[in-house]
Amino acid sequence: MPNPTTRFLSERDPAVHGRRPWSQFRAVNRRLPRLVERLLAEADLRPGDVVLDYGCATAPYRSLLASGVRYLGADLPGNLSADLELAGDGSVPLGPGSVSAVLSTQVLEHVADPMHYLSEARRVLKPGGSLVLTTHGIMYYHRDPEDYWRWTASGLTAILQSSGFVVAGMDGVLGLPGAALQLFQDAYAWRMPRRLRKGWFLLMQAAIEACERREPPDQRLNNCLVIGVRAAPA
Repeated sequence: MPNPTTRFLSERDPAVHGRRPWSQFRAVNRRLPRLVERLLAEADLRPGDVVLDYGCATAPYRSLLASGVRYLGADLPGNLSADLELAGDGSVPLGPGSVSAVLSTQVLEHVADPMHYLSEARRVLKPGGSLVLTTHGIMYYHRDPEDYWRWTASGLTAILQSSGFVVAGMDGVLGLPGAALQLFQDAYAWRMPRRLRKGWFLLMQAAIEACERREPPDQRLNNCLVIGVRAAPA
């Protein structure tokens, strides 16, 4: 039998990218695209470069790419937003050194074998290319279709290095106070009648925003809800 939190998560899926004041993930959804955009800018992509969105889902960050940069979305069979269909083991149907950048947003925590996933990202990257990746730090369990991993800055650095990458930059979204409030919000939202959830989200997201504005960057990275990194092939 699914637990109540899983049931609630399935109910809110259509609004997972919402940014209105009463949206469940407003604070994260305002900041995460900015982080992805900054990391992509640091990748210094030029017209003609190819970006592979590895586990593209609905391709939410496709619009962040500069004019002339070619986008390729890859995902599991059945995703109509994808340009490429991944093999059963998650392998990409591209040759070595095919792309200038790999974009991976909120995918790594759902991958059963993260070393294989990162090794594939390394394989398809050109020398001097960039991996731009975001994943979960502190977060509750959520299936999509399964949920396996959580990362610290040190842990994510270690697995990237083991997969043949050098970390070039890293940052977090929602430090410990904001992440704690986000988890508190989500833990109790499913217990409420639907008519009260919008007000609950409005109150809690305002508090999270206030905390995040005061959180020092180094502290945010140490204990964050979401962690982002740009890495290059070693």
